[in-house]
Amino acid sequence: MNTLTVLRPPAAQGLNWIQQGWALFKAHAVPWAGMTALVFLVLMGLGALPYIGGLLLFVLSPFIVAGFLAASRAASQGEPVTFLFLGAGFRQGRDSLFFIGVAYMVVTLLVLQGVTVMTPGDMSALSAQVAEPRTMTPEEAEALLRSVLPSLGLASLLLTPMLMATWFSPALAHFEGFAPVKALWWSLWACAVNWRPLLVYTSILALLGVVAVLIPFGLGLLVFIPLTLTSTYAAYEAIFRPGDAS
Repeated sequence: MNTLTVLRPPAAQGLNWIQQGWALFKAHAVPWAGMTALVFLVLMGLGALPYIGGLLLFVLSPFIVAGFLAASRAASQGEPVTFLFLGAGFRQGRDSLFFIGVAYMVVTLLVLQGVTVMTPGDMSALSAQVAEPRTMTPEEAEALLRSVLPSLGLASLLLTPMLMATWFSPALAHFEGFAPVKALWWSLWACAVNWRPLLVYTSILALLGVVAVLIPFGLGLLVFIPLTLTSTYAAYEAIFRPGDAS
């Protein structure tokens, strides 16, 4: 297991991570888009499985992230990006990635269950609308949104620490061989002390995500998803450097 030190780059670095991620994507745009399309198809197939489909998506998410990050490292070193990188997480850091996925699943389910109990909003109605979109009048849509806003706000607040813990933990588990709990903790701490550049970074990503969703046929997501992960790799390389753990 490698030792690392966590750097604290300035806020402006958040924009640089997007730019570096774009450079990695642009150099291999077709393979990145193809890998993303394949992942979408696999996830759609798994999501259709009764009972366990949704749970598998949580468990597999760290493996998918690790595969894209491994491809990002290869691209940064001038190597070709291929579909074989999607299996990188199963070859290195598999146990830790599995634990991270299970932890993500358990915490998310507990938070959603707690939010359902503590707030009056009908989250199940929103989930059903997302899963099977149906025509709604503006009044119905407004009423549904208004009813779930408190639930969404509380869920977002409670899930933020877990999202921070899982942001860099797949990279720490896959690249550095960190145990899962240590990877989750280091990711959480690194995000906390680097909140300024991460705030800039996530704000820009949010705007790009809105644009991507508006592009028809999901084509925007074939760019946005790999850009998110290549820029995450750029952020990881800027924050975590070899050195004494402190």
